Amino acid sequence: MSPPIALPASRVTGYLRALDAALDALGPNADFVPLQEARDTVALLDPTLCADLLDPAEADPRSGMPSWAWLSRATGLVRAQRDGRAPSADDVARARTLDPTLADRLDARRRVHAFSAEREFLPGSRLRGAVRRRGATTDFLLTFDRITPDALWLRVRIDLTGPAGWESRGPITLEESGAVTLDDGLNHLLGRHLLTPITALRHQLQDGTGALVSRIARCTLGPFWFPGVRLPTPVPDRFGRGLVLHATSEVLGQQVRHSRHADPLGGPPSEPVPDGYGVFRDRRFAASRALAEDLDQWCRSRGAPTVVHPI
Repeated sequence: MSPPIALPASRVTGYLRALDAALDALGPNADFVPLQEARDTVALLDPTLCADLLDPAEADPRSGMPSWAWLSRATGLVRAQRDGRAPSADDVARARTLDPTLADRLDARRRVHAFSAEREFLPGSRLRGAVRRRGATTDFLLTFDRITPDALWLRVRIDLTGPAGWESRGPITLEESGAVTLDDGLNHLLGRHLLTPITALRHQLQDGTGALVSRIARCTLGPFWFPGVRLPTPVPDRFGRGLVLHATSEVLGQQVRHSRHADPLGGPPSEPVPDGYGVFRDRRFAASRALAEDLDQWCRSRGAPTVVHPI
């Protein structure tokens, strides 16, 4: 495995601002990890906020996204800040008279504490459930967020439905308050089958829950191409000279009336689609203005016209 891409101090803020601008341009919907969490996570990494507390700044060599280790240091710092007392202005002032370097770090911790107080950040892994309907059927929405091993930001959303009371026999518990409790086995199942073909993932989920999966969406933010990231084989080198952030969608659902494949980097699906379902695959981009039109034309040449948002 290639080592992470070290980001020189002079490039870190520019890299993060470019990534934030690309996220804003894509404006991903709820099938993706929450946009505000994503942007707040990017802001948390910025040395103008946290100084050198999260060093070294690194990008994953496969995806160009902030590395797993860099993100882990950020979320670990937030947890530590919330569990303890934030340095006060007096703490910083006293340290300034004794050790300016220590004072700078205390001041950075104070800024991080204030910034993170009312915000959520992308987790390494998170599974949540919510009830959508209680009546003749009981319907749930499961949302599984994960930072993948190559630092992509992935979300799987699953719509489950079954006759009233079905959940009492499976891994989902509906509390009297309306809260939803999920068995750890669901978390393990989703982790094991994170990249399983989506039709097989549906089958695994139906076996694991005893319910009907009416819709499943698996959507990813990343990779993020910039100079220095190795591009996959079919991609011309010229697209590595600017900035390109990907947003990929894969949806299997009963409401997908016409299956469609619009991913210039992936071949059409080979697995059979279940009766009554359709599959939609798509890849959108946010790209440097100098690349946007060329990237659009390249996607069309591969039979996968898509949307390229200039940044």
